[in-house]
Amino acid sequence: MYRSEISKPQLENLNLIERLVVIILPNYFYEYESVLQHLVKENFGIVEKSVKNFKPEDVLEWKSADLESQDIWGLSDRLSDGPCMLLLCQRANAFIEMTGVARYHNAIANRMSSKNGIYYSKTTIAAYHDTLFFYPKYVDEKLMIKHAKDYLSVEVWPKLSQGLARLAVERPANPIVCLISFFFRPPKSQLFRNG
Repeated sequence: MYRSEISKPQLENLNLIERLVVIILPNYFYEYESVLQHLVKENFGIVEKSVKNFKPEDVLEWKSADLESQDIWGLSDRLSDGPCMLLLCQRANAFIEMTGVARYHNAIANRMSSKNGIYYSKTTIAAYHDTLFFYPKYVDEKLMIKHAKDYLSVEVWPKLSQGLARLAVERPANPIVCLISFFFRPPKSQLFRNG
């Protein structure tokens, strides 16, 4: 269930790998095996897992940037109720795929206790912050910058260059709208007509 189970095609293109922290909350802790099975079924690699008993001070230290949010106080109470399972997971498109996993398990937890059972990092920045707090040995800023540059050079710049080249040749009346259309639909010459 650890690194050896991360699927090979995902590891071949490291530009697509995203890491995030998943916390199985105390009210759903007894279901951690089903969450682990679901994550493995969805091709998540579980890099590290640990059990932690949170104190309110731990939560405040972890979420110190979010103190103005009302959710932090409820999360602090729920995390302090008992043991939590912390998972550092990775896979391609992790944030998109984790939404479905969390939605499924949170629906079950809500039926049983009227509370969500899973917390997870919802953005790249949140994942970086969570990983830095819980698993600092897995944060490599140089590697993160390299992955970002690789992603831009492989996924973004070629497509952006094509769109900008089309704009330079066609010179449409509204270049921003045409560029957006180019990215969201297959390029057609009528998208770039003047007027």
